[in-house]
Amino acid sequence: MTDRATEFDRMMNPWAYGSDGNLTAKAQQQETARTRLNSSNAPGAGGGTVDVDPAALDAAAGASDQIHGRLNGDGRAADDETTKVSTSLANWSTGKAAAQTASTWDQQIAALNTTIGELTQALRQTATNYRTNDTAVKHDLGA
Repeated sequence: MTDRATEFDRMMNPWAYGSDGNLTAKAQQQETARTRLNSSNAPGAGGGTVDVDPAALDAAAGASDQIHGRLNGDGRAADDETTKVSTSLANWSTGKAAAQTASTWDQQIAALNTTIGELTQALRQTATNYRTNDTAVKHDLGA
């Protein structure tokens, strides 16, 4: 089993899996290519470079931070109305369903907010790590 065969990967890349839960033929080809590219004996191996733009990571973190900041307000815009419905119809199944929906929605907004906040921090930290590493390499090489 490859590292792609995880629940997280199935959630993030549903296109890569068939109805039987296995990788599609196209995804298997991509997995084979990815494995070959990561191998030191692959054709054309070596000499490749990685170019990371810390400013682009910072910009992505800024965009993520804006989404994170808006999520509580925009994501909870219907809370008051849903509470009114659930209170007004408390003795009806519709009111109970509205209350349960609001509770589930709030939990999902909180989880998404946490994920976006973690993503923002990871982007910023990655940018910082690359800058720090680049500075250290330049120093070590006497550049």
